Amino acid sequence: MKNDVLNALFGKPDYSHITKDTTATISITAAEMAAILEAYDRGFNVLDEATSHNLDTVIAKLKDEVYP
Repeated sequence: MKNDVLNALFGKPDYSHITKDTTATISITAAEMAAILEAYDRGFNVLDEATSHNLDTVIAKLKDEVYP
C-alpha cells in the first residue's frame, strides 16, 4: 500500500488514459528550430540556458496543441 502511494506521487506518470495517435502542427521560430537540432545532435544535458528555454517553449507549444 505504501509503495502504491509513493509511486503515485513520485513514480513515472501514466498518461495512457488521455493519449491517442494524432497529428500536431505548431509554428516555431528559427531559434526554436536551432534548439531542436542542437538537442538532437548534442543531447539535452549540454544545452545552455537560452537554448534550453527555446526547447521548453517548443515542448509547451506541442503540449498545448495535443492537450489544450
